[in-house]
Amino acid sequence: MKIFKKWKQKKQIMVAMLAVLIAAAGYVNYSGFEFATKETSSTEVSNETAKADDDETPVGEAVLTSAEVANYVAQAKLTREQTHEKAKDNLEEIISNKTLSEAQQQEATKKLTVLSENLEKEVAAEELLGSKGFLNSIVSISDKSTDVMIQKKEISKVEKAQIEDIVTRKTGCAVDNIVITTIQTDD
Repeated sequence: MKIFKKWKQKKQIMVAMLAVLIAAAGYVNYSGFEFATKETSSTEVSNETAKADDDETPVGEAVLTSAEVANYVAQAKLTREQTHEKAKDNLEEIISNKTLSEAQQQEATKKLTVLSENLEKEVAAEELLGSKGFLNSIVSISDKSTDVMIQKKEISKVEKAQIEDIVTRKTGCAVDNIVITTIQTDD
């Protein structure tokens, strides 16, 4: 039970940090909007229109601003935390249900332990990725693979190897089961 109390304390800290991150991202997004408003001449407007016409972004490929990425990542982490919390609550309910068999309760205990361990691994990988310059990354561990989302337009082979090394060390997932996705930004 100590592991669950410790996990609950960490969860509360993470939720508070995510709330602060969402608020900060919202502020940055709002401030950026205010700074971006200015009077423009008709030449600037026609230049901007020409740039928009020459935009080479493929159809269906989302391009986000840094503030939008920060909001997206914060929301994704908050959603992940809420999903983990619901699963944890359901498993704890099964564990405490005395009408279920001992085998069912043990299976729920195993799943709760795996859930807790996966969350710790996801956070550890995200923190290490952030310390290596991959800010706003999201790591999600499932049964058969680990998904990693990185805020970069493209990643080099060296960066890919670095990401794979970090994720492999922190999650124990084989390199073949790591899926890296880039979050397209306008930067």
